[in-house]
Amino acid sequence: MIEVEKKFQPTEEKLKSLLEHAEFLGEIINHDIYYDYNDFRLLKQDIRLRNRNGSFELKLGKSSGVAEEIEEEEKIKKYFNTSRPIQDFIKENLILVIDYKAKRRKYKKEEFTIDVDEMDFGYNLCEIELLVRKEEEIKDAEQKIINLAKEYSFEIKKLPSKRVEYLRLLKPEIYKEIYATHSRKN
Repeated sequence: MIEVEKKFQPTEEKLKSLLEHAEFLGEIINHDIYYDYNDFRLLKQDIRLRNRNGSFELKLGKSSGVAEEIEEEEKIKKYFNTSRPIQDFIKENLILVIDYKAKRRKYKKEEFTIDVDEMDFGYNLCEIELLVRKEEEIKDAEQKIINLAKEYSFEIKKLPSKRVEYLRLLKPEIYKEIYATHSRKN
C-alpha cells in the first residue's frame, strides 16, 4: 500500500470541528526509533527504517507525504540484502538516529484516517491520510485530503515531519548534514 498524508497544525477549535463526527479509534503512546548508517544515507534518500513499539517498518519515500510502507520483516531483510534477523543487522550496521515518544489519538472520518500527535519534544501535528494501491491514485488522494482540510479552514502550508523537526531541535548537527545540504525538507 502507498500512504498519502498531509500534515496540519489547526487551532483547537478547527480540530474539534473536524473531529466532531469522526469515530474515535483509540489512544496510544508510540515509541519511534529510527536507524541509519553512520553517513545517514537512508535519511538523505528519504528512506526510513523505524522501530515503532517493537515492530519494524521500512518507508520508502516517493515525495513529501507519500511513501511505500514495508512492514514484513522478510521483505525488510530482502531490501537490505541480509538473511540475518533485522535486530542483528541493525546492531552490526546501523546507528540509532532518532528516538521519541508520541501520544497519538486516532480517528476515522469517512475514508480518512486522522492522527493527532503530541510528541515528547514539544511538536504537535494533525495528520490526515489515505491509503492507495496504485501510484496513479496519489494525486487524487492528495486533493481529497486538501479538500477536507479546506472544508474546516485548516491553513495549508508545508510542515516538517516529526523526524525532521526532532533533528532540527535536538540534533542540529545531523539536521544540517542531512537537510541543509539537500533540498528535501520532509
